[in-house]
Amino acid sequence: MIIFIYIPGFYAAIEQADSHELRGRPVVVGGDPSKRGSVTSASAEARSLGVEEGMDAREALALCPDAVFRRTRLKRYRTVAAEVRALVRDTTDRLEEFGVDGTFLEAPPHVEPLPLAAELCVRIQAELGLSAVAGVGPSRFVAHLGARHPGPGGIRQVRSDEVLSFLGRFPLTEIWGLGPSTAKKLAASGFESIADLQTADPDKLEELAGRNAATFRALARGEDVTFLRPRPPAKSMSQERTLPEATLDLRLLGDELLELSGQLESILARERRSARTVTLGVSYIDGTQVTRTQTLEDSVGGQREIGEAALQLLARTQAGARHVRRLRLQVSNLAPVDRSADPRQLRLF
Repeated sequence: MIIFIYIPGFYAAIEQADSHELRGRPVVVGGDPSKRGSVTSASAEARSLGVEEGMDAREALALCPDAVFRRTRLKRYRTVAAEVRALVRDTTDRLEEFGVDGTFLEAPPHVEPLPLAAELCVRIQAELGLSAVAGVGPSRFVAHLGARHPGPGGIRQVRSDEVLSFLGRFPLTEIWGLGPSTAKKLAASGFESIADLQTADPDKLEELAGRNAATFRALARGEDVTFLRPRPPAKSMSQERTLPEATLDLRLLGDELLELSGQLESILARERRSARTVTLGVSYIDGTQVTRTQTLEDSVGGQREIGEAALQLLARTQAGARHVRRLRLQVSNLAPVDRSADPRQLRLF
């Protein structure tokens, strides 16, 4: 069985989680309603009043005059998306990203998928302050629709013998890749719902929908057996900095390395990883580059430990005697962090 974890209104949910005063209020992320712009994301409160993604921002304001509009903060949303994936990766490496707001995963052997889905939703709420829903089904498409249309508890499990009846009640446009124009053509021939595709004659369907007909029919019948395409965990993480002016000042270079170390600390914490190897890259003003590497006895993840190693590596270069223009700091030889030692406070409110 496949699990799909989904956070409705992802951008707006993050805005509410980051700002206490926005919780419980309608929030719209996207363009300025006083200018030309569209809705990128909407909170549950705004969606309940008819606000939808892609809608003109002025129309959204007319439907929801009390809405709070926020500009898109892509960097922040990507950071939180990475935190969600890292949390899911605590349970399995068999996961596949589906946009920034969704993740497919396979439960590890001997782990029941329904309790695992419930546990992940609870942890996402507790640790990140975001309300997640989940779908569980025998295929990616079924699990995806289950999460998009969850039950009262925010989770829907669709068993193998329930697939046809579950999928059959949805409109044709829920099929992946079946757009409005194709749906209109199919409707003209009597195909109104997914149930109609389930029993469609393959030849007739091909005449109407072309080369994608077999795919549409397989999705409608829950017969899509595409496997997850997991992205392997990163083998290294790096940050770099190009200086405004080339310098001989070792104190300035040390400050820059400390800042890069702090950025790596944040990334390692987010990904729940530690590192044993630190590599420093130095680019001189004449374009030549050198690298220095140190493998530590113990894994590290903090700014101080990474920074100390970086300074030791800097001492093995000609910095101070030759002008330095760019620094690159990398950590590798990564390993998962023991979560039992994680001191972070759960986010309950």
